Amino acid sequence: MAIDHDQVFKTLIREFFREFIELFLPDKAAVIDFGSVVFLDKETFMDLPRGRKRAMDLVAQVQLKTGDRELILVHTEFESEREADFPRRMCEYHCQLFLRHHQPIMPIALFSDDGEWRERLPDGYSLKVAGETYLAFRYHLIRLRDFDARSYLRQQNPLAFALAAKMKYSKRDVVRMKADFLRMISGCRVNAARRSLLVDFVEIYTPLNPQQEHRFETIIKADKKYAEVGKMITVYEKRGIQKGRQEGRQEGMVQGMRQGVRQGVRQGTVQAKRDALLLLMRRKFRFVDAVREQQVQAIDSVKKLDALLLAVIDAQNIDDLDI
Repeated sequence: MAIDHDQVFKTLIREFFREFIELFLPDKAAVIDFGSVVFLDKETFMDLPRGRKRAMDLVAQVQLKTGDRELILVHTEFESEREADFPRRMCEYHCQLFLRHHQPIMPIALFSDDGEWRERLPDGYSLKVAGETYLAFRYHLIRLRDFDARSYLRQQNPLAFALAAKMKYSKRDVVRMKADFLRMISGCRVNAARRSLLVDFVEIYTPLNPQQEHRFETIIKADKKYAEVGKMITVYEKRGIQKGRQEGRQEGMVQGMRQGVRQGVRQGTVQAKRDALLLLMRRKFRFVDAVREQQVQAIDSVKKLDALLLAVIDAQNIDDLDI
């Protein structure tokens, strides 16, 4: 099953929302009370040309340090090509959200595509009649490939160490760069659950072939400055949450989980149902963050686990699950 890139980015940015704003919009971060952030998960908009509803990627309601309440629309875009009509669509999303909430909105578009843009998209959209402007809309356009990965490794922001994997650097250096991404993550001051999100992101977006994998393992074993990377990877491999490694290793992990589930089911254990649920979630959604994994492991109700096992079958998105 293909990776749900929208979900990967949404999960990461939601968990590191403050770091995201501080990284790319530091002047805005300075006036936001991040203790007030509330995510509006069920926001939808009407895709007018197609006449269907779609869920907005990420909408957060925040309070400013001045006491004013604001809405921040973070619209993440993962297209492989530049879309000429994107500024107009962003304006449509903005208008629909404003009509619903009647609050100021700060729209942000995050592009993670790897394509070459012959011309940069405008960061605004306007409507003119007879040469006079009647609507002037602006949004913050953030394109990861516009930033140099190495310079972001010098940041103090832990999110930068993961997002650098989608920034600009020579693909010839992918092995060393991956080692450096993980080295910085291993030394950052975040808890294990949040660190696992950063590691998973790097694993997904810096895949290595077998030859590169061998070079990577040689580097982290031979160079003392990568000693913590080796320890960290070992921990995540044991926990079964490392992603993007060699296909054989991934398949072995899946087979081991299946064997454990089958054995647990025969024993009728609650843990077996937890394992089965996590297995189904990984197979369907590909990416299950550490926070949700911990939530599943904390469930003691057999009835709830059975309900979630059935719910996974019909769920279109991991956010549809009431864990």
